[in-house]
Amino acid sequence: MDEHSHENNHQPPGANRATSPRSLTEWLQSDNFAEFIRAQMQASHIPGLSLAIIDQGHLVYTAGFGLADIALGHAMTPQTLLNIGSITKTITCAAVMQMYEQEKLELDVPIDRYLPFPVRNPAFADRPITTRQLLTHTSSVADSPLFWSNYGCGDPRALLGEWLKEYFTTSGSALDAKQNFNPWAPGGAYQYCNVTYGLLGLLVERLSGMSYPDYCSEHIFAPLGMTDARFLLEGMPREKHATLYDYVDDGDVTKMELIDPRWSAPKDRKEIYVPHCLYSYVTLSDGLARTTASELARFLMAYMQDGVLEGKRILRAETIKEILSVQNVKGLPFSEGIQGLTWRQNDRVKAANRPWLGVWQHTGSDPGVSTYMGFRPTDSRGVVLLANLGGNPRARPEIVERIFGWAGDK
Repeated sequence: MDEHSHENNHQPPGANRATSPRSLTEWLQSDNFAEFIRAQMQASHIPGLSLAIIDQGHLVYTAGFGLADIALGHAMTPQTLLNIGSITKTITCAAVMQMYEQEKLELDVPIDRYLPFPVRNPAFADRPITTRQLLTHTSSVADSPLFWSNYGCGDPRALLGEWLKEYFTTSGSALDAKQNFNPWAPGGAYQYCNVTYGLLGLLVERLSGMSYPDYCSEHIFAPLGMTDARFLLEGMPREKHATLYDYVDDGDVTKMELIDPRWSAPKDRKEIYVPHCLYSYVTLSDGLARTTASELARFLMAYMQDGVLEGKRILRAETIKEILSVQNVKGLPFSEGIQGLTWRQNDRVKAANRPWLGVWQHTGSDPGVSTYMGFRPTDSRGVVLLANLGGNPRARPEIVERIFGWAGDK
């Protein structure tokens, strides 16, 4: 994939700080690091990838590798927009906890109190669902086939509140007690859920009096200097956003969804990069923030620095401490992890692979998208990785682990 190996490197001021016998930054700027990234991209068939790396609390490296658009030959850069998938949930968490700080909501009371319609698991109608349960994937709400079918090219065509009302209320056309909910009571067990983050987005709208995208733009993106970050496609210059791809090696593109309608499959080829349209779904707050590696690093640093970046505070230090704390969730499928509010940490005692120990993180996956954001409090090292390929490519954890595990030349 040599034709995809163009790269755009930028080292912020202060990038040459020595942090080890050979500084992390020196290694990141070296040819062998670039070769490692390109090899990982080639092995996973990733068209384009952008990185932002933080060390000892400072942004020390940003870079783009490969292509944001194969047909046009546009290079991926640290300033290329990409929808970041479920990393969006950490933004939603910040917005919800701002409501908490303003005493507009409590974490452990029924969410019915804040919504225009009740949300109850029909099998446990006497058991209220709380904001904390939504933030920890323990609400007993499930993603039904309806959720997965509401992806579509362009911006959402339904209103968040109306869609959720149909999903949850007894009069709603989309209520399905068996598919919209799990067979256990709220708080009974963990199951990852996207729809619940739609509910959290609606909570933000109801309590702030603003649309969710406008609220995040004004109260999270603007204070952090994330000038390109957005949710909606309307008004966005298309050339700023990466094209999203999935890769097929058998020539069968019929299994791909959300294909760019302007694209035609090449004939007599097995290995094909299939471009997706720029799509969305109604629950923007679960996965449709669009930002760049450089900007997402600013958001990550705010979490790393007790809620403040360059004098602009988005959350109090005690709120960050609450978010990044053990929530004692039952039935976690990852035995070596700790669930916080939205964020997850690898357990320092049980995890066998030491670079991951103590890392707070969130990943994102969607058609044509694979993303990662995480940091390790013990040395204030952080990683943002955005790739325009779907399918959870193996390169994502390989690259992240190598960066967290690097400790100088032996």
